[in-house]
Amino acid sequence: MNDAERIYALYVQANPVPDPGLLAATRDEPVLLERSEDMITHEPVESQPVFRPRRRNVLVAAGAFAAVVVAGLVTVLLVTGDEPGPVAAADAQPEIVFDGTTCTYDGPTRIEEGTIELTAINSSDEYFTIALWRMEGDALEAELLRTPVGTDMALAPGDPIPDGSLISTLRLAQDATQTTSLGPLLAGSYLVDCVTQAPNGIDDHVWRPARIEVVAP
Repeated sequence: MNDAERIYALYVQANPVPDPGLLAATRDEPVLLERSEDMITHEPVESQPVFRPRRRNVLVAAGAFAAVVVAGLVTVLLVTGDEPGPVAAADAQPEIVFDGTTCTYDGPTRIEEGTIELTAINSSDEYFTIALWRMEGDALEAELLRTPVGTDMALAPGDPIPDGSLISTLRLAQDATQTTSLGPLLAGSYLVDCVTQAPNGIDDHVWRPARIEVVAP
């Protein structure tokens, strides 16, 4: 045996080849692992973030709630209407003021049947007349088309007068105030007119400040 063969034999002796049959592990054989103190034996539980509503979310929620409230109010108004109920005749106490260029009505427009106390004030330097007309149906609609409530118009000789029943008139002098009783007024529609006359006594201008609905109590 030469030197090379002797060296190779020593190498094989120092590094034997392992037996594959001894190293192979079967599927059924458990593999035991030595536990280490540093080993984590359970999965960490991930913490869940705490929900905090953002300002925008709060505003959106508040806006949605407000929309629901407004929708409810609109529904109530559509069902019940926003028109105030009628006022008792004794409590109505309307006031009409004429200043020479305008005529205004201050009082309820829905009044229960009965007698009302009307106060008329003339702050102008001319006479004027208050006329109360009771009208209904087509005649009322035609008259409101000709002179709607809140408007005025010049009158010419031969112009038609309202096609209704003239319930009351009150002529008031310059710078005068007068309170008078009207009625008893029965259920129906009434137009309030303020009229001035030309020097010849012919009506020359009319103002229509109000329409009053009188209803049964």
